[in-house]
Amino acid sequence: MGSNNSGPPQQAPLLDYHQLETFAVIGIADYLRLLAEVIEDIPHQMAQICSSIQEGNVPQTRARAHGLRGLVAYFGCVAMTERLAHLENQEDFSPAQASAIHAELHAIWQQSLAALNAWQQSLPDSEP
Repeated sequence: MGSNNSGPPQQAPLLDYHQLETFAVIGIADYLRLLAEVIEDIPHQMAQICSSIQEGNVPQTRARAHGLRGLVAYFGCVAMTERLAHLENQEDFSPAQASAIHAELHAIWQQSLAALNAWQQSLPDSEP
């Protein structure tokens, strides 16, 4: 009943631009405020995932990956969401994997953040 995928998903797009369009409804100022909070929180959450992998705490790792996945999905971060879903569905983690997983999540987040910033720059000025 398991899936045939043994590794992370192949080259997911960084962003779901359709998801990001929903922010046009709430306004760019609210979007920027929410994003600033997320930018501040995500490194802490990635560090917690790394710590729980190092501790060998699979249930906690999966729960933390699930929580972070929901947060980045809200901002349309497809590649990050898919990588976290893969972590969330893993049955076991080797503590030795913690640094590599943290580095991978960090790299995907930085790429996603750069794509979010580029998307922001493409928006027309919404000032009255």
